[in-house]
Amino acid sequence: MNVVTITLGSLAATTSLGAAIGASLRPGDRVLLAGDLGSGKTTLARAIGTALHAEPELTSPTFILISEHSGDLPIWHVDAYRLPVGSDALRAGVIDERQQHGVTLIEWPEHLVGLGEVGADVLSIHLETATDEGTRTAEIRGARPELLAALSAASGSTGQITMGDAHE
Repeated sequence: MNVVTITLGSLAATTSLGAAIGASLRPGDRVLLAGDLGSGKTTLARAIGTALHAEPELTSPTFILISEHSGDLPIWHVDAYRLPVGSDALRAGVIDERQQHGVTLIEWPEHLVGLGEVGADVLSIHLETATDEGTRTAEIRGARPELLAALSAASGSTGQITMGDAHE
């Protein structure tokens, strides 16, 4: 499995990453957005939504678990923060058959089980803030070749990029 690590030095870099990810998504895809509070999960989700022309604009769904949006593809934006760790995604109503026709962005996926294996239609992104103010890293697993190509082409605008294979 491919692993891509990108250093994001600004909000614009995070927005560019979201645009590249949004352009690569297909119906049925799930994007798992992990990271500590304030690491940029909702910012990245909003940028993906913007790339998919989401209506209304994505915001943090913390108090409502799931928000649905129209766009180039239907979008489900999930925030599992308030669910107990180990919650079953299907039983919690986080995933259902309607999502095969759109994309599902899931913040705090570590609280859920049953989301599928990373790869094919599940993209995992772990965001981490760096010691430098405003800088973060994004570790991406399960990216399709077209996303890898877009990230490589955009590396000048998004910051440092390192690509490799996961050794698990």
